[in-house]
Amino acid sequence: MPVVEINDLARLGQINDVAAYMLPPEAWTLAENIRFVKNGPTVLDGWQSIFGTPPVAPHFALPFKTISQSWWLYTSLTAAYVWDGTTHTNITRAAGAYTATLTEQWNGFVFGGIPILNNGVDVPQAWIAATYTTAVDLVNLPNWPSTMRAAILRNFKSYIIAFNITDGSALYPHLVHWSNPAQPGSVPTSWAYSDPTVEGGRNDLPDVNAGPILEARQLGDMMFIYKERSIWKMNYIGGQFIFQFATFLEDVGILAARCVCTDITGTRHVVVTQDDIIVHNGNTPESILTDRQRQALFGSMNRETADTSFLFLNKSKDEVWFCYPEAGQVQPSRALIWNGKGGKGAISFASGITFRNAVLGDIEGAVGERWDDNPSEIWSTDTGPWSQMFKQRIVLCAPDPSKLLTYTGFKFYQLDAGITRDGVTFAPTLVREDLGIVGQKRDGSWINDFKQMKMVDSVWPKLAGDTTIRLRVGFRQEVNGPLTWQDYTTFNPDTDLWVNTIVNESLPGCGKAVSVEFSALTAAQWRLDGYAMNVEVIGPY
Repeated sequence: MPVVEINDLARLGQINDVAAYMLPPEAWTLAENIRFVKNGPTVLDGWQSIFGTPPVAPHFALPFKTISQSWWLYTSLTAAYVWDGTTHTNITRAAGAYTATLTEQWNGFVFGGIPILNNGVDVPQAWIAATYTTAVDLVNLPNWPSTMRAAILRNFKSYIIAFNITDGSALYPHLVHWSNPAQPGSVPTSWAYSDPTVEGGRNDLPDVNAGPILEARQLGDMMFIYKERSIWKMNYIGGQFIFQFATFLEDVGILAARCVCTDITGTRHVVVTQDDIIVHNGNTPESILTDRQRQALFGSMNRETADTSFLFLNKSKDEVWFCYPEAGQVQPSRALIWNGKGGKGAISFASGITFRNAVLGDIEGAVGERWDDNPSEIWSTDTGPWSQMFKQRIVLCAPDPSKLLTYTGFKFYQLDAGITRDGVTFAPTLVREDLGIVGQKRDGSWINDFKQMKMVDSVWPKLAGDTTIRLRVGFRQEVNGPLTWQDYTTFNPDTDLWVNTIVNESLPGCGKAVSVEFSALTAAQWRLDGYAMNVEVIGPY
């Protein structure tokens, strides 16, 4: 009986654009709660609670480092707090509560060593101190025009740029307003735009039919401005005009605020548009999705609440995550994961999303050791750390108790930590439907024959991991006909060599197209490097 061996399982990822029987054997028709790494598809890591219990719902977070301290500023809709590694402290402005109503309103950055937070409805807030402590509260951004509000605030070179402006009762959704340049360690001294003695200025993007400005992000030496149906370039030229503006893409815009990030190389933007996900380097855009993937993604999305969607880079795993609300959901509930390594990259999905924001930063936790715990020990012989630092980790903001899996309060999570999601297991699943292969040619190309009935009596998973998985085989007799799955069996790489008729009474099975599933119901890490099957051609039945 010929053995069919399929390897290189992380090369193509999940593909739904082409009928399963026409796909290369290495492709998958379902990769749920799976990520694609160099050696093969592997189970996603989980996420764990960090930063203790925040006293308010964390909708947005901004990491900030001084020479001696790592800080995490974060906001609810109405308050601001800071986490210093041990304590949550309220640093809301002295004037009182903020008036944001949505997670996606908050944005911020660190400008010349000064954290700045903005929500579009209140005066932007700055955390300014000669020496930072938890006793320092946020203040209104100095020199900011008192009647002006900006939906988006970004830093670009030595300027702060405001986008989508409200000035008093007047709305300017296409307006870009920049400050006078600031000296390092300080904020801009002026936002005047008609004073020839300063460099502040304004520019109205004229394509009003393209919708309002929703987002802006820097890439290289340019700022890219994203509207609903167009993308603009903003380039520093100095002189009388300071900045130059030009259309980059017409009729292509962004789905919502927060739907752009850099790719794993840092040289391109990944953008979720109104009906696609593209990457561009400022010159050439390219889709990362096939036609059917686009249809499946945007067809399953709740378009009425799509503005809650967000995109983030998980660089340590070579991934970009797009979190979006499925039909019937208000907040993101599912994520498309794109591994951009090599070629077009590989797509998989994660279910059970319970967070509303993600940010990259250093995580520092205090160690419970006091200086006087061992008075006889001197510093030069003390081998224990004073703190534990985890460089560049993704922190997730989970402000909605109804979406949390095991806890009724507010939480921060660290992504890719542990094998559960805050103590709750999740189900990884890999499925490949409609294989027709019966062997390989001398040059390595596959031989497919869907006219012949095939019998499968053994499967050899090349499984890495000290765990037991579920496995089943299915068969289809005709294109688009019913798929009949055999019963599940288990496979443990520590004790099992294969799944065959001895350990699985449902084998052998027969059909013209063969399907296979690898899955698990318990929390464990495993990786599938390849698999082989005994495939016997038994005739054109």
